[in-house]
Amino acid sequence: MNFIDIILDTIHDTWAMLPLLYITYCILEVFERKNTQDDKLFFGLQKLGPILGAIVGLIPQCGFSILAAMLFVQNNITLGTLVSVMIATSDEAIPILISNPKMYSSLLGILGLKLAIAIIVGLFTDHVLFRHQKILRFEDMEEEDYDEDEYEEEENSGSSCPCCYPEYPLWISALLRSLKIYVFIFITSFVLTLLMECIGEKTLSMILLQDNLFQPIIAALFGFIPNCAATVVLTQLYTAGELSFGSLLAGLVTNAGLGLIVMIRYEARKKDILRTISILFITGVIVGIGFMLL
Repeated sequence: MNFIDIILDTIHDTWAMLPLLYITYCILEVFERKNTQDDKLFFGLQKLGPILGAIVGLIPQCGFSILAAMLFVQNNITLGTLVSVMIATSDEAIPILISNPKMYSSLLGILGLKLAIAIIVGLFTDHVLFRHQKILRFEDMEEEDYDEDEYEEEENSGSSCPCCYPEYPLWISALLRSLKIYVFIFITSFVLTLLMECIGEKTLSMILLQDNLFQPIIAALFGFIPNCAATVVLTQLYTAGELSFGSLLAGLVTNAGLGLIVMIRYEARKKDILRTISILFITGVIVGIGFMLL
């Protein structure tokens, strides 16, 4: 198979995903653009903690991990609530799996498992690992006078996501997001096909450590890359059969969107950043290796 044939073959294998990606992002944009009050969510995260955090994290957008990170830096939520949001977050994996009907069973499995893992790890963090956390309750906080322009600028800078385009109309933003993710999918699929043709499927499987217990560890480390391309690559490798379900889950557990970047940017305590990274990594590795052994 020559270079042109590989390109045409990749287009043939991936083009049908584009309409489904667009529909999915149109639906997501509708929910993301709703002008809802955040107060209920804030109070809910304090009262229900990891349970609500895990549910919120399942919604496929990086905004919630950013919100959770900022609330944690401000000492408004516990570490367990923060990690529950981050573990449940799946970035672009859900839209990609939705756009591939053959992956619906995997999608349901990932959603169910990430919800359960996020709740368990979040509660374990708060009630076993760090039992005496003190947080600032919203009802006890005094109201402060904010400069409206300054507050709006800070809010936008903190919640901005390089994968979203809120400045454009809904249909354009959804189209741009769909095209961007499709480009990532196309490149990943093309490279995989090219490697299979050049070095062979067996060699590629050896390079990717297929059926090897080290694969979930590498996938978990790869998941820390704060970019939607990371989840695209992990999901595409899984759909191509080059990544095990356990390894995909390990990578999605550690992929916390831009949450960790926000913690670093807003100068969270180094020990809190280290604790968060450690909990995510250990959880991802245990879950990944556990599913491989099963």
